[in-house]
Amino acid sequence: MSVPRPLVHPAVAVLVAAGLTGCSASGPDAAHEPSVLVEKNRLMWVMPLDAYMVAEQLDTAVDVFIEPCMQERGFAYRRPPVDVTKRSETVSVSGRNLFNVEVARQWGYGGAPDPNADVLRADAAESVHWSAEQTDRYEDCLGRAREQFPAQRINNVVTSLSFSAWSGAKNAPEVLDAAERWVQCMQPLGFSDLPDGPNADGGGTPTPAMTEAYTGVPYNATFDGAAPEQTAEQKAEEIRIATFDAECQESTGYAQALYDAEWDRQVSVVRENEDTLTRLLDEKAAYEEKADRVLREAGSG
Repeated sequence: MSVPRPLVHPAVAVLVAAGLTGCSASGPDAAHEPSVLVEKNRLMWVMPLDAYMVAEQLDTAVDVFIEPCMQERGFAYRRPPVDVTKRSETVSVSGRNLFNVEVARQWGYGGAPDPNADVLRADAAESVHWSAEQTDRYEDCLGRAREQFPAQRINNVVTSLSFSAWSGAKNAPEVLDAAERWVQCMQPLGFSDLPDGPNADGGGTPTPAMTEAYTGVPYNATFDGAAPEQTAEQKAEEIRIATFDAECQESTGYAQALYDAEWDRQVSVVRENEDTLTRLLDEKAAYEEKADRVLREAGSG
């Protein structure tokens, strides 16, 4: 019973991986079955391309490199003490914010908090006060770190491929049919700005009217639909609306139709790019071994 909220990787909309083939509209060719390295799991929204993604936590290995790089130039920089053993329980392997009935009942639309959120927020707040020279040095150190720890590049390649599958799945005929049933199911909530589907191209849920109902402020005063503070009553209203939404996605068959459509398209992507992805998998394995060693030696997590 799981439908993902939008992908969290911003590079997906602009990155085109050279030499990689996009997703075709047709299903997998039975004469050439690709190597699918993961098993279906709709609750966690597991997808075939997940096997090629570097875990986000391991990308923090760049910070281990950045710290001495900054200090060598006289800047008192300390890498954020991120615990790489912890992550939000409602984020998938590929970095998606999961949305299903169980998540909605407990967290509403926002999902479980990131255990490292306060640490990362404090680090970002401190960097606001850096001088131009310190900022330039950090960018230089980050660029050098990315050359040694290419998790972002690996994940951007995979994410660019997954986007075509996601976009195609949202607009598959069977998914659009289920979305029409979802719209009818949602009518009792009484919102006048219901979209054509939960993940419609023009915007899905929560809608601006829904957001204002459970935050008390207009959508443009929130951060992507989340308010800095909510009363207990407002949080309860968010959970009520989100749960109704998630149950409609489930009962109308929307969640299952979307999952199956995206899975099939990702299988096609793996088949069409199998040689390239095999090489990427080797690169990922080498990176993860190196990053794990660096982080253990640095005492992260």
